[in-house]
Amino acid sequence: MKLNLLLLIIIAFSCSPASKFKNDRSLFDSSPIKMSFKSVADMNDSYFVIKENNFFEFYRQLFDSVKNTRYPGTYSESGDTLLLSFYNKKGRSLLGSKAVINREKNQIIFFK
Repeated sequence: MKLNLLLLIIIAFSCSPASKFKNDRSLFDSSPIKMSFKSVADMNDSYFVIKENNFFEFYRQLFDSVKNTRYPGTYSESGDTLLLSFYNKKGRSLLGSKAVINREKNQIIFFK
């Protein structure tokens, strides 16, 4: 019984978003930035960065300091639409699962 419980706990933690990102972290860090978007707010500035190798990152900074929230993920393209897949599901609840890029105005619009 204890062995089954231990195996269940190991499986649950091995499927966490952090462990999935650990596998791709070196490729993510070495991927150059293709596009970057910024949203300025009163306290938290939000950034969305599109990288090569189909990676992206959404993060917030408090007063241009250290990143205080970070949601990396991967994307696939369909024309000007990006289909977003976050490592952490909270990123999807914040931004949505799709984004449309207007390259002429350098804008990005997120939707569910």
